Amino acid sequence: MKSMQDDKIKRILVACVVLIFICVVCIFISIRFVDKYRDKVAETASLKQKLDDLEQEVKKLDITTKELEVMRYDLSLEKGQISKDYSTIKDKYVSLGKMIKTLERDVNNLQKVLKIAGDNEADPVIDDEDSGGNESQLRALQSRNDELVKELTARTKEKMILKIALESQANRLGLSEKYDPELKKILKEFVTSLQ
Repeated sequence: MKSMQDDKIKRILVACVVLIFICVVCIFISIRFVDKYRDKVAETASLKQKLDDLEQEVKKLDITTKELEVMRYDLSLEKGQISKDYSTIKDKYVSLGKMIKTLERDVNNLQKVLKIAGDNEADPVIDDEDSGGNESQLRALQSRNDELVKELTARTKEKMILKIALESQANRLGLSEKYDPELKKILKEFVTSLQ
């Protein structure tokens, strides 16, 4: 009977040791799961914070995009206005160039007439009456010549101002002689006429 009791005690002790071992293993497993759970909670909080940051960044980018769209619209309006200004300046430049050529031709004709009148004045065969008429005609031609020279000077200054304005508007529009052959031709004629 004592041996049966000893067997029972041994079995109970073995069962207790096994139970203690299982409890210790369970405790270790629980601790490990708790650590993993804490890590996951921390990772989730970090990801949530990153998500909030990204949402804020997206809002900022949306605002920036809207501002850029408004700026783009304003620039397109300005580009349209600059294109109109460019074509207006170009038209004025072409008409001014024609007017200057006409004035230059008139000045050359007047200088020829003055030269002829000067030659006639030196001719002794001409009567006194004719010389008086030629002299008044010569004065009238000289005054007309002076007026035309003043007008030509003013037009040349205006032409230079228009050239500068044309070039600055062309540069602002991104146009250049490389991309606009008509502009190159106009500028070349302008430079030639100024020389």
